[in-house]
Amino acid sequence: MKTLTLGLAFALLASQASAQQTLSTASPIPDGAETRFCYYNGMAYSQDAFVLLVGDNTVTQTVSTIQERLLRCHRESDGTLKWKPQSTFSTNN
Repeated sequence: MKTLTLGLAFALLASQASAQQTLSTASPIPDGAETRFCYYNGMAYSQDAFVLLVGDNTVTQTVSTIQERLLRCHRESDGTLKWKPQSTFSTNN
């Protein structure tokens, strides 16, 4: 009886592990979505949308540089949409 119970427990654990693996490998982005949208930070953007990225680049404790980069969702020749840099500039504080 113990063998049957242990076997059932291991079978249950194995089925849970395979279900979790299937969920972790499943993509939240549908097939072909890269031809319709650009993705950034969990959001979908349409063609010609702009995103401004701002980041602090600390050089020393007294000087820091703030870098801004403007990206545009651009259609490539193969039909996919990708982010293309439009401008990049830095300011010192």
